[in-house]
Amino acid sequence: MRETTRTFIAIPVPQSVGERLARLQAELAPEVPGCRWTASSPFHLTLAFLGDVRNRDLNELCRVVAAAAEPFERFELQVTGLGAFPSPRKPRVVWAGATAADPLALNELRAAVVQAATRAGYRSDDPRFHPHFTLGRIKSDRGTGCDLTEILQRRQDWSAGSFPVVEVVTFASTLGPGGPAYAPLGRARLQGEKTESST
Repeated sequence: MRETTRTFIAIPVPQSVGERLARLQAELAPEVPGCRWTASSPFHLTLAFLGDVRNRDLNELCRVVAAAAEPFERFELQVTGLGAFPSPRKPRVVWAGATAADPLALNELRAAVVQAATRAGYRSDDPRFHPHFTLGRIKSDRGTGCDLTEILQRRQDWSAGSFPVVEVVTFASTLGPGGPAYAPLGRARLQGEKTESST
């Protein structure tokens, strides 16, 4: 039995928005044949990818992440626009954009979660933060000569609408032949507005 669990902390999208993202994948699939589309549910905005976490530390990690996230007020997140990493001309990851009505709220929430995980002994593997929802990945051999500039420009005004961010979830990610499977380890509801209303 493994002694560690591949772990990340994220904002999950509600089912209605996830369905719109899945429809977008289906529309893009004929135009980007070399892409392996994300099939795991739920779609999510990763705040911190921690990699392998010792199983004995998981409860404490979930506890400190919850304590860090709960004081924050809920805020709206808009799912809009498309892009690719590292660039549309040489794509490896195709994504849908995420824009917070209050960008400071999203950045501060992410910083608090990262700091909490670091205090628990697990540092996020990438200090950069570009809010997005991964739609698919293109392997280097499949993506040779692939340029998505025109495809993405045609959909620059695409939107799946917005949703309120109500929780942060610590997920386990288990790799399998069909891609990763996600399972929630801990949930942290954003309760800031409740705290304010009670004062």
